[in-house]
Amino acid sequence: MSKTYNHISVTYSVTSILACVILLLISFNISYAVDYSDLNITDNPRSYVKNYSSYLDVDNNIVIIDSVAKSDYQIYPQNVTVGILAFNNSTASHEIIAEKPYNSILSKNNEPFPFKFILNSTIFPLAAEAEPFILVSENVSMPTTKLNTIKLDYPVIPQGKNKELFGNITNTSPIPINNITLFAIVNDRNSTQIDSVRTFIPVLNPDEKVPFSFTPDPAIKDRVYFYSCVGGDIDDMKIDEFKIVNISATKILGYKFSGLVQIDSMNYNGSSKQFNFEINNIYPYPGSLSVELMPVQNGPISIMMDGLPYQTTNLKNTDNKTAIELSIPQGIHDVAILNIED
Repeated sequence: MSKTYNHISVTYSVTSILACVILLLISFNISYAVDYSDLNITDNPRSYVKNYSSYLDVDNNIVIIDSVAKSDYQIYPQNVTVGILAFNNSTASHEIIAEKPYNSILSKNNEPFPFKFILNSTIFPLAAEAEPFILVSENVSMPTTKLNTIKLDYPVIPQGKNKELFGNITNTSPIPINNITLFAIVNDRNSTQIDSVRTFIPVLNPDEKVPFSFTPDPAIKDRVYFYSCVGGDIDDMKIDEFKIVNISATKILGYKFSGLVQIDSMNYNGSSKQFNFEINNIYPYPGSLSVELMPVQNGPISIMMDGLPYQTTNLKNTDNKTAIELSIPQGIHDVAILNIED
């Protein structure tokens, strides 16, 4: 579970490599009353649910867990909602219960992101027999920028009597990261998913390193053998707002994107006067990158993309700032802004 659709540096064991490819949001639980006889649930070609399982937790709730992934022939990132059809004993009717996966946007093909339903067994006594399905899978088109500049260090083998996973997360960017949801898949000895776990970190300052942990449900802890697909989802940047980076005591750099973009790394080298972005445009069309340097840049600026000069830069000085407009093609690209004045 992600960089998110997530690029993350991870220290891991061979067990984790064999288990899955390394990959904030608060999930919701909604029920819809339906006429069971009129319900027509069909497969959604945009994304899919893997093999689900269920268990009874220590509070006698029915827990249904699994993972969801984007189909390999779907070129657009997907916003997915998972549903189950369950009989409500109180209303004597069937309802569709909805949950979001632990990652907000699915961008990579066949990359699993966990989800979890927790249902009262008195109200939904037959829920353990309910099979999760894709309730909504829609193309993501609203511009958003997410920072995936985090490093995770952890063992995949559980620790202690509660079979927890303990690790550390580090912010490798020069700006704070907000609202980080970390998640993982819990597996048994047969590499079968038996739980979905997550934890939340409200803010992580530049270069800050903090511990995190995952705790499986006590009802299945004795079956826990290893963790996989540990990842993160970061709710970081508001639409149409510049994110500010203080690159020196006298120079500020602001940036914003028009497309669906993840920033995998960013840094400023004071010796070479160079600011670097590693950008992943996950939408299949170019998106714009707007950069502002404040105060105004008097000397000439050079732009490089993927090691080559970028020739079509729209650059102008106005209102004591230098504005730069770039077009970022789909995929991962290295963008360097050179000759920045202090």
